[in-house]
Amino acid sequence: MLNKKFLQEFEKWLLLLGIAMSLYLVWLAQNNFDLAHQTAIGWGTLFILIVLYKLKIFQLAPWRLIFILLVGYLVIRYVSWRSMQSLIYTGPMDFLGMAILYLAEIYGVVLLFLGMYINLWPQSRSPFFLQEHEDKLPIVDVLIPTYNESEEIIRITAIAATQIDYPRNKLRIFICDDGGTVNKRNTQETMQDAWERYYRLRRLAQDLGINYITRETNRSAKAGNLNHALNHTDGELLLLLDCDHVPTTDILQRTVGYFLADPKLFLVQTPHFFINPTPIEKNLSGIGNPNSENDMFYRSIHPSLDSWNASYFCGSAAVLRRSHLMEVGGISRKTITEDAETSLLIHSKGYNSVYVEQPMVCGLSPENYDDYVLQRTRWAQGMVQMFIMNNPLFTSGLTWPQRLCYFNSCFYWFFGFARFFYFIAPALFLLFGLKIYHTSGWQIIAFVLPYIFAVFLIMDFLYSKARQPFFSELYESIQSVFLIPAVISVIMNPYKPSFKVTPKGKKQHNIFLNPLANMFFIIIIINCIAMIMASIKWFSDPLWRDVILITGIWCTLNLCLAIMSLGAFWERRQIRNFHRINVSDEITISFPRLNYVTTAQLTDISVTGIGFKVKLPCPPSAQEQILIEAPVNNQVDQFFRCEAKIMRTTVPQKGDFYLCGAELILDQKKYREAVRYVYGDSNRWLKLWNTKSESKSTFRMLWFFFLSGLKGIVAHSARLFTQTITAMKLTTTQLKNINNNPK
Repeated sequence: MLNKKFLQEFEKWLLLLGIAMSLYLVWLAQNNFDLAHQTAIGWGTLFILIVLYKLKIFQLAPWRLIFILLVGYLVIRYVSWRSMQSLIYTGPMDFLGMAILYLAEIYGVVLLFLGMYINLWPQSRSPFFLQEHEDKLPIVDVLIPTYNESEEIIRITAIAATQIDYPRNKLRIFICDDGGTVNKRNTQETMQDAWERYYRLRRLAQDLGINYITRETNRSAKAGNLNHALNHTDGELLLLLDCDHVPTTDILQRTVGYFLADPKLFLVQTPHFFINPTPIEKNLSGIGNPNSENDMFYRSIHPSLDSWNASYFCGSAAVLRRSHLMEVGGISRKTITEDAETSLLIHSKGYNSVYVEQPMVCGLSPENYDDYVLQRTRWAQGMVQMFIMNNPLFTSGLTWPQRLCYFNSCFYWFFGFARFFYFIAPALFLLFGLKIYHTSGWQIIAFVLPYIFAVFLIMDFLYSKARQPFFSELYESIQSVFLIPAVISVIMNPYKPSFKVTPKGKKQHNIFLNPLANMFFIIIIINCIAMIMASIKWFSDPLWRDVILITGIWCTLNLCLAIMSLGAFWERRQIRNFHRINVSDEITISFPRLNYVTTAQLTDISVTGIGFKVKLPCPPSAQEQILIEAPVNNQVDQFFRCEAKIMRTTVPQKGDFYLCGAELILDQKKYREAVRYVYGDSNRWLKLWNTKSESKSTFRMLWFFFLSGLKGIVAHSARLFTQTITAMKLTTTQLKNINNNPK
């Protein structure tokens, strides 16, 4: 530990020295070298970066600092040139556009430097397994807050919570229901649903031998719900689980030990792992396996936050120490991102946090784009609230690395403004003649291109295991136009946003282009017109050809990105009651009719069914009953045994392997066993996580989105054409009626 602290201090001062040297070298080069030498410096440095990028040793500390410093040099060099030579006043409107574009670039540079600093020393922790005697273990209260989620979602999480590997006399589980409050049960509009929910969940808790808590009102939403539960429980530690976050059996075995080792520890956060794909991932089913934003945050960003003791509470899948939490008054209620704000306050008290990079819950992502945007809007508004009302840079008690980590998490959510302006900036010149970017083709080669390639390299260097190239641009583009009004509303009134629960477990029966995509049609039209104008200006204004070429290429890239964003907005069908999990485990299956026992390979599982590949002498019959046997948590002495019936069989084209789907025959006891078998093994989630990080095929996925976007344009254009023809016919008919009936 001492060695690590020494190296961190060494890296910090070396980083400051490197930045100072970069500033000096930039100043020296700009005052002593012409454009040809500047080109050689830029591309020479970029060549060194490419060589270092290929050497794996530079992924490791402290060598990675050299790579980061070289990127920092190219970035500072670009910003210096951009600030000193390309900002030229040519008129008030030109200046306004130029200033906005410059500020957008500086915003991106600030985020880039913050990201490089935070990622200096990513920390990967191994789980801290419990070794203490049962008598010395703390009591753990498991809190499961719920609002309007279905009973079945809550049931699975509650059952899994009862199966956590921890002494039964030290584990207490609470369903914290905000959907059956006294106020809802006494309000005419919600009375019937609230009473039914109240009785159903209370009966569920009674059947499982756990506790049910509700309260008077829904004041302060999830934060208020948890604080009410804190006042009715007294366990030393708290395991907080969203009601759709199903815990594995070992979640406390891998986390509680940290609290016993460090009395100043207030939090152990674990990743949020999702069983179902996001809408973007769903669109790419069978095409590729994209990493989501969640993967980038929990696989790359959070380990880096942990290295600065800045890992923060993410609302679920976390264990907290009650005493430290109560020092700040419980869960914070000032912003709608109560989790991050609570961590900020506790960190400012000098307490520690830990991030364990082992997925130990399985949750549900939003099923459609409306809910996806709703969730991201809440995150954006909450972090901007925290930025305004409790700015981390000015929060006393935090270390400077912690201030920068929290500031980065808040400041990031302004990206919508920069991203949107990048979409329209080149069109401002091509359509309206606004001169907002003054440069020559030679300067682009000398300064801009080395900078762009360096940014691409550092992003891939820092986040390659969690994000394919260009997908950050795609994710941010999809969200940007919807986050701008949400962020503006917070800036105008920081107290206005209210907590909105993200719907989970929704079904979708049709395939269609979500109406949210309409904004991208406008962006596509603007850039298409701008590209036409670029062709015209190329011949009419030959003196501006350098700028026309640059803005024309820029518009082309914007157009491709907008079309891909549009293609991502297709809503796919989702009709399953329970999502299937892709697995490749081996099981034993008995076919009583055939008097045949064999091994089979699972292809997918859910809590109610399985898919498997099996070699048989003849195909199984429909509705044929079978018996399956599978090891639980890879234990040789624990098995899940259950009857099932064949629902579908795919006859093989080659060989004698059959692909079968079977429905499990479950009573109450077998249902609980099925929950343990499907959700109980954290190694299953880790294996899926690692498999996902190895999957690439980036350009194939981007090409698919591009083609889907073109399909959307054709479909939208055809619909508009049909509507126009219909409107014209209606207008003609009305005019005829008026002429025939002048009165």
